[in-house]
Amino acid sequence: MRGDADRAETAGGPAVASWAGAYDVQLLITAPSRSVVELREEMLEFGADCVLVVGDESVCKIHVHTLAPDRIIGIAITAGRISDVVVEDLELMSAEHEAATGIVVPSPVGAQAASAAPIGVVAVVPGEGLATIVTSLGAHPLRGGASMNPSTEELLAAITAAHAAHVVVLPNDKNVILAARSAATLATCAVTVLPLANLGAGMAALLAFDASHDADEVIAEMSEAAERGHAIEVTRATRSVTVDGLAVRESEMIGLVDGKVVAHGDDEAAVLGDAAGGLTDIGIFTVYVGADVGPDRVAAARARLMQRFPDAEIEIVDGGQPHYPFVVAAE
Repeated sequence: MRGDADRAETAGGPAVASWAGAYDVQLLITAPSRSVVELREEMLEFGADCVLVVGDESVCKIHVHTLAPDRIIGIAITAGRISDVVVEDLELMSAEHEAATGIVVPSPVGAQAASAAPIGVVAVVPGEGLATIVTSLGAHPLRGGASMNPSTEELLAAITAAHAAHVVVLPNDKNVILAARSAATLATCAVTVLPLANLGAGMAALLAFDASHDADEVIAEMSEAAERGHAIEVTRATRSVTVDGLAVRESEMIGLVDGKVVAHGDDEAAVLGDAAGGLTDIGIFTVYVGADVGPDRVAAARARLMQRFPDAEIEIVDGGQPHYPFVVAAE
Protein backbone atom coordinates (compact mmCIF):
# COMPACT_ATOMS: atom_id res chain seq x y z
CA MET A 1 0.00 0.00 0.00
CA ARG A 2 1.12 3.58 -0.51
CA GLY A 3 1.71 6.29 2.08
CA ASP A 4 2.14 6.66 5.86
CA ALA A 5 1.71 3.76 8.24
CA ASP A 6 0.06 6.09 10.75
CA ARG A 7 -2.81 7.64 8.81
CA ALA A 8 -3.05 11.43 9.21
CA GLU A 9 -5.49 14.07 8.04
CA THR A 10 -3.93 16.82 5.90
CA ALA A 11 -5.18 20.02 4.38
CA GLY A 12 -5.48 18.27 1.05
CA GLY A 13 -7.38 15.30 2.45
CA PRO A 14 -6.45 12.05 4.16
CA ALA A 15 -3.11 10.41 3.57
CA VAL A 16 -3.06 7.31 1.41
CA ALA A 17 -3.51 4.04 3.31
CA SER A 18 -0.50 1.90 4.12
CA TRP A 19 -0.44 -1.90 4.06
CA ALA A 20 0.11 -2.26 7.81
CA GLY A 21 -3.20 -2.48 9.65
CA ALA A 22 -5.32 -2.13 6.50
CA TYR A 23 -8.71 -3.72 5.85
CA ASP A 24 -10.26 -5.37 2.81
CA VAL A 25 -13.68 -3.81 2.17
CA GLN A 26 -16.29 -5.17 -0.24
CA LEU A 27 -19.87 -4.03 -0.78
CA LEU A 28 -22.61 -3.52 -3.36
CA ILE A 29 -24.42 -0.27 -4.22
CA THR A 30 -27.91 -0.59 -5.69
CA ALA A 31 -28.92 2.03 -8.28
CA PRO A 32 -25.81 4.18 -7.71
CA SER A 33 -26.28 7.91 -8.16
CA ARG A 34 -22.76 8.31 -9.54
CA SER A 35 -20.90 6.43 -12.28
CA VAL A 36 -18.33 3.73 -11.55
CA VAL A 37 -15.66 6.08 -12.91
CA GLU A 38 -16.65 8.82 -10.44
CA LEU A 39 -16.80 6.39 -7.52
CA ARG A 40 -13.41 4.91 -8.43
CA GLU A 41 -11.89 8.41 -8.50
CA GLU A 42 -13.43 9.21 -5.10
CA MET A 43 -11.93 6.06 -3.59
CA LEU A 44 -8.49 6.85 -5.06
CA GLU A 45 -8.64 10.48 -3.93
CA PHE A 46 -9.58 9.37 -0.43
CA GLY A 47 -6.53 7.14 -0.28
CA ALA A 48 -7.83 3.61 -0.80
CA ASP A 49 -5.61 1.11 -2.60
CA CYS A 50 -6.26 -1.92 -4.86
CA VAL A 51 -9.41 -0.09 -5.90
CA LEU A 52 -11.96 -2.11 -7.88
CA VAL A 53 -15.26 -0.47 -8.84
CA VAL A 54 -17.31 -2.29 -11.48
CA GLY A 55 -20.96 -2.38 -12.53
CA ASP A 56 -23.59 -0.22 -14.19
CA GLU A 57 -26.56 2.02 -13.37
CA SER A 58 -28.43 -0.82 -11.65
CA VAL A 59 -25.72 -2.10 -9.29
CA CYS A 60 -21.99 -1.69 -8.78
CA LYS A 61 -19.44 -3.52 -6.65
CA ILE A 62 -16.78 -1.86 -4.54
CA HIS A 63 -13.63 -3.72 -3.44
CA VAL A 64 -10.79 -1.73 -1.86
CA HIS A 65 -8.01 -1.87 0.73
CA THR A 66 -8.06 0.92 3.31
CA LEU A 67 -7.09 1.91 6.85
CA ALA A 68 -10.50 3.51 7.39
CA PRO A 69 -13.32 1.16 6.27
CA ASP A 70 -15.94 3.47 7.83
CA ARG A 71 -14.95 6.24 5.42
CA ILE A 72 -15.24 3.91 2.41
CA ILE A 73 -18.67 2.77 3.57
CA GLY A 74 -19.61 6.42 4.12
CA ILE A 75 -18.69 7.32 0.53
CA ALA A 76 -20.74 4.37 -0.73
CA ILE A 77 -23.81 5.37 1.31
CA THR A 78 -23.83 8.79 -0.37
CA ALA A 79 -24.13 7.03 -3.74
CA GLY A 80 -27.04 4.69 -3.01
CA ARG A 81 -28.37 1.79 -0.96
CA ILE A 82 -25.55 -0.52 0.17
CA SER A 83 -25.65 -4.26 0.86
CA ASP A 84 -23.41 -7.33 1.23
CA VAL A 85 -20.88 -5.33 3.23
CA VAL A 86 -17.75 -7.33 4.13
CA VAL A 87 -14.85 -5.91 6.13
CA GLU A 88 -11.84 -8.19 6.78
CA ASP A 89 -8.39 -7.79 8.27
CA LEU A 90 -6.06 -7.67 5.26
CA GLU A 91 -2.99 -8.92 7.10
CA LEU A 92 -4.93 -11.91 8.43
CA MET A 93 -6.24 -12.65 4.92
CA SER A 94 -2.69 -12.49 3.53
CA ALA A 95 -1.42 -14.83 6.26
CA GLU A 96 -4.20 -17.33 5.54
CA HIS A 97 -3.46 -17.16 1.79
CA GLU A 98 0.23 -17.77 2.41
CA ALA A 99 -0.55 -20.74 4.68
CA ALA A 100 -2.92 -22.25 2.10
CA THR A 101 -0.81 -21.72 -1.03
CA GLY A 102 2.76 -21.14 0.06
CA ILE A 103 2.78 -17.98 -2.06
CA VAL A 104 3.68 -14.75 -0.29
CA VAL A 105 2.15 -11.53 -1.58
CA PRO A 106 4.88 -8.94 -1.06
CA SER A 107 3.94 -5.72 0.66
CA PRO A 108 5.80 -2.48 1.35
CA VAL A 109 7.27 -2.19 4.86
CA GLY A 110 7.97 0.93 6.88
CA ALA A 111 6.59 4.43 6.93
CA GLN A 112 6.99 5.06 3.24
CA ALA A 113 6.45 2.50 0.48
CA ALA A 114 9.17 2.24 -2.12
CA SER A 115 8.57 4.11 -5.35
CA ALA A 116 7.06 2.09 -8.16
CA ALA A 117 9.45 0.13 -10.37
CA PRO A 118 9.42 1.03 -14.09
CA ILE A 119 8.40 -2.49 -15.16
CA GLY A 120 7.03 -5.57 -13.40
CA VAL A 121 5.63 -8.98 -14.31
CA VAL A 122 2.75 -11.04 -12.93
CA ALA A 123 2.82 -14.72 -13.91
CA VAL A 124 -0.05 -17.14 -13.30
CA VAL A 125 1.42 -20.50 -12.26
CA PRO A 126 -0.09 -23.74 -10.91
CA GLY A 127 2.59 -24.96 -8.49
CA GLU A 128 4.60 -23.84 -5.48
CA GLY A 129 7.87 -24.74 -7.17
CA LEU A 130 6.93 -22.61 -10.13
CA ALA A 131 5.97 -19.76 -7.80
CA THR A 132 9.46 -19.90 -6.29
CA ILE A 133 11.02 -19.86 -9.75
CA VAL A 134 8.88 -16.90 -10.82
CA THR A 135 9.92 -14.97 -7.71
CA SER A 136 13.60 -15.78 -8.31
CA LEU A 137 13.27 -14.32 -11.80
CA GLY A 138 12.02 -11.03 -10.40
CA ALA A 139 8.32 -11.50 -11.13
CA HIS A 140 5.21 -11.86 -8.98
CA PRO A 141 3.46 -15.27 -8.94
CA LEU A 142 -0.30 -15.76 -8.79
CA ARG A 143 -1.74 -19.23 -8.25
CA GLY A 144 -3.79 -20.50 -11.19
CA GLY A 145 -4.05 -23.27 -13.74
CA ALA A 146 -6.54 -26.01 -14.49
CA SER A 147 -9.61 -25.88 -12.22
CA MET A 148 -8.31 -22.92 -10.20
CA ASN A 149 -8.22 -19.96 -12.54
CA PRO A 150 -7.79 -16.62 -10.76
CA SER A 151 -10.62 -14.11 -10.89
CA THR A 152 -10.42 -10.63 -12.35
CA GLU A 153 -10.21 -9.26 -8.79
CA GLU A 154 -7.31 -11.56 -7.90
CA LEU A 155 -5.46 -10.59 -11.06
CA LEU A 156 -6.06 -6.91 -10.35
CA ALA A 157 -4.73 -7.32 -6.81
CA ALA A 158 -1.62 -9.07 -8.15
CA ILE A 159 -1.07 -6.27 -10.69
CA THR A 160 -1.31 -3.71 -7.89
CA ALA A 161 1.03 -5.74 -5.66
CA ALA A 162 3.64 -5.72 -8.44
CA HIS A 163 3.96 -1.98 -7.67
CA ALA A 164 5.23 -0.99 -11.11
CA ALA A 165 4.46 1.78 -13.58
CA HIS A 166 3.96 -0.86 -16.30
CA VAL A 167 3.01 -4.48 -15.53
CA VAL A 168 3.22 -7.38 -17.97
CA VAL A 169 0.76 -10.20 -17.24
CA LEU A 170 1.48 -13.78 -18.30
CA PRO A 171 -1.85 -15.71 -18.10
CA ASN A 172 -0.20 -19.02 -19.12
CA ASP A 173 -3.63 -20.58 -19.70
CA LYS A 174 -6.20 -19.85 -22.40
CA ASN A 175 -8.94 -19.65 -19.76
CA VAL A 176 -7.14 -16.85 -17.88
CA ILE A 177 -6.56 -14.48 -20.80
CA LEU A 178 -10.02 -12.86 -20.72
CA ALA A 179 -9.90 -12.22 -16.96
CA ALA A 180 -6.39 -10.79 -17.32
CA ARG A 181 -7.58 -8.38 -19.99
CA SER A 182 -10.51 -7.34 -17.80
CA ALA A 183 -8.15 -6.69 -14.89
CA ALA A 184 -5.94 -4.62 -17.18
CA THR A 185 -8.80 -2.24 -17.94
CA LEU A 186 -9.34 -1.65 -14.21
CA ALA A 187 -5.72 -1.17 -13.18
CA THR A 188 -4.35 2.25 -12.28
CA CYS A 189 -1.02 1.50 -14.00
CA ALA A 190 -0.19 0.56 -17.58
CA VAL A 191 -0.76 -3.17 -18.21
CA THR A 192 0.19 -5.38 -21.16
CA VAL A 193 -1.32 -8.87 -21.29
CA LEU A 194 0.73 -11.31 -23.36
CA PRO A 195 -1.99 -13.78 -24.52
CA LEU A 196 0.06 -16.91 -23.79
CA ALA A 197 -2.12 -20.01 -23.54
CA ASN A 198 0.28 -22.44 -21.88
CA LEU A 199 2.85 -22.55 -19.13
CA GLY A 200 5.77 -23.47 -21.37
CA ALA A 201 5.39 -20.32 -23.45
CA GLY A 202 4.94 -18.22 -20.33
CA MET A 203 8.09 -19.51 -18.69
CA ALA A 204 10.06 -18.98 -21.91
CA ALA A 205 8.84 -15.37 -21.93
CA LEU A 206 9.71 -14.92 -18.27
CA LEU A 207 13.26 -16.15 -18.77
CA ALA A 208 13.70 -13.21 -21.18
CA PHE A 209 12.50 -10.65 -18.61
CA ASP A 210 15.12 -7.98 -17.91
CA ALA A 211 13.89 -5.26 -15.57
CA SER A 212 16.79 -2.99 -16.54
CA HIS A 213 15.28 -2.43 -20.01
CA ASP A 214 12.41 -0.07 -20.77
CA ALA A 215 8.86 -1.38 -21.00
CA ASP A 216 8.60 -1.52 -24.80
CA GLU A 217 11.89 -3.39 -25.06
CA VAL A 218 10.92 -5.83 -22.29
CA ILE A 219 7.59 -6.61 -23.93
CA ALA A 220 9.22 -7.15 -27.32
CA GLU A 221 11.90 -9.44 -25.87
CA MET A 222 9.40 -11.51 -23.88
CA SER A 223 7.03 -11.82 -26.84
CA GLU A 224 9.86 -12.91 -29.11
CA ALA A 225 11.04 -15.53 -26.60
CA ALA A 226 7.52 -16.96 -26.30
CA GLU A 227 7.12 -17.16 -30.08
CA ARG A 228 10.58 -18.63 -30.61
CA GLY A 229 10.05 -21.56 -28.25
CA HIS A 230 7.62 -24.46 -28.05
CA ALA A 231 5.60 -25.78 -25.14
CA ILE A 232 5.23 -29.52 -24.55
CA GLU A 233 2.70 -30.72 -22.00
CA VAL A 234 2.08 -34.27 -20.80
CA THR A 235 -1.13 -35.09 -18.95
CA ARG A 236 -3.69 -37.85 -18.55
CA ALA A 237 -6.90 -38.06 -20.58
CA THR A 238 -9.99 -37.85 -18.37
CA ARG A 239 -12.25 -39.46 -20.99
CA SER A 240 -12.13 -41.24 -24.33
CA VAL A 241 -12.22 -38.73 -27.14
CA THR A 242 -11.03 -38.04 -30.66
CA VAL A 243 -9.02 -34.84 -30.63
CA ASP A 244 -6.75 -33.31 -33.28
CA GLY A 245 -7.34 -36.43 -35.38
CA LEU A 246 -6.19 -38.86 -32.66
CA ALA A 247 -8.44 -41.41 -30.91
CA VAL A 248 -7.45 -41.13 -27.25
CA ARG A 249 -8.64 -43.60 -24.62
CA GLU A 250 -9.62 -42.60 -21.10
CA SER A 251 -6.61 -42.66 -18.70
CA GLU A 252 -4.06 -42.66 -21.53
CA MET A 253 -1.24 -40.16 -21.33
CA ILE A 254 -1.41 -37.46 -23.98
CA GLY A 255 1.29 -35.16 -25.26
CA LEU A 256 0.54 -31.65 -26.51
CA VAL A 257 2.80 -29.34 -28.45
CA ASP A 258 1.72 -25.69 -28.41
CA GLY A 259 -1.74 -26.77 -27.30
CA LYS A 260 -2.30 -29.44 -29.96
CA VAL A 261 -2.47 -33.16 -29.11
CA VAL A 262 0.27 -34.92 -31.09
CA ALA A 263 0.95 -38.14 -29.13
CA HIS A 264 -0.77 -40.56 -26.77
CA GLY A 265 -0.07 -43.88 -25.07
CA ASP A 266 0.36 -45.62 -21.74
CA ASP A 267 4.00 -44.69 -21.16
CA GLU A 268 4.38 -41.04 -20.17
CA ALA A 269 8.09 -40.90 -21.05
CA ALA A 270 7.43 -42.37 -24.49
CA VAL A 271 4.60 -39.89 -25.03
CA LEU A 272 6.92 -37.03 -24.08
CA GLY A 273 9.57 -38.30 -26.48
CA ASP A 274 7.07 -38.72 -29.31
CA ALA A 275 5.67 -35.22 -28.74
CA ALA A 276 9.14 -33.67 -28.72
CA GLY A 277 10.18 -35.72 -31.74
CA GLY A 278 8.14 -33.56 -34.09
CA LEU A 279 10.24 -30.50 -33.25
CA THR A 280 13.43 -29.42 -34.99
CA ASP A 281 16.40 -27.21 -34.13
CA ILE A 282 15.90 -27.53 -30.37
CA GLY A 283 18.96 -26.75 -28.26
CA ILE A 284 17.50 -26.50 -24.76
CA PHE A 285 14.72 -28.34 -22.95
CA THR A 286 13.59 -26.98 -19.59
CA VAL A 287 11.50 -29.70 -17.94
CA TYR A 288 9.18 -28.53 -15.16
CA VAL A 289 8.40 -31.60 -13.06
CA GLY A 290 4.91 -31.96 -11.60
CA ALA A 291 3.83 -32.72 -8.06
CA ASP A 292 4.50 -36.26 -6.78
CA VAL A 293 6.67 -37.23 -9.77
CA GLY A 294 9.51 -39.38 -8.45
CA PRO A 295 13.14 -39.51 -9.61
CA ASP A 296 12.65 -42.71 -11.64
CA ARG A 297 9.99 -41.05 -13.78
CA VAL A 298 12.15 -37.96 -14.20
CA ALA A 299 15.10 -40.10 -15.28
CA ALA A 300 12.93 -41.92 -17.83
CA ALA A 301 11.68 -38.62 -19.26
CA ARG A 302 15.20 -37.25 -19.51
CA ALA A 303 16.40 -40.42 -21.25
CA ARG A 304 13.65 -40.17 -23.88
CA LEU A 305 14.51 -36.55 -24.65
CA MET A 306 18.23 -37.36 -24.85
CA GLN A 307 17.47 -40.23 -27.21
CA ARG A 308 15.63 -37.87 -29.54
CA PHE A 309 17.97 -34.90 -29.10
CA PRO A 310 21.41 -36.17 -28.06
CA ASP A 311 23.05 -32.76 -28.47
CA ALA A 312 20.42 -30.76 -26.60
CA GLU A 313 20.83 -29.36 -23.09
CA ILE A 314 18.20 -30.68 -20.68
CA GLU A 315 17.44 -28.81 -17.46
CA ILE A 316 15.20 -30.40 -14.82
CA VAL A 317 13.26 -28.02 -12.56
CA ASP A 318 10.82 -28.79 -9.74
CA GLY A 319 7.61 -27.10 -10.85
CA GLY A 320 5.19 -28.75 -8.44
CA GLN A 321 2.26 -28.31 -10.83
CA PRO A 322 -0.76 -30.65 -10.49
CA HIS A 323 -2.31 -32.65 -13.37
CA TYR A 324 0.73 -32.30 -15.65
CA PRO A 325 3.68 -34.53 -14.70
CA PHE A 326 5.83 -32.74 -17.26
CA VAL A 327 5.64 -29.28 -18.78
CA VAL A 328 8.57 -28.54 -21.08
CA ALA A 329 9.79 -25.32 -22.63
CA ALA A 330 11.74 -26.21 -25.79
CA GLU A 331 13.97 -23.66 -27.51
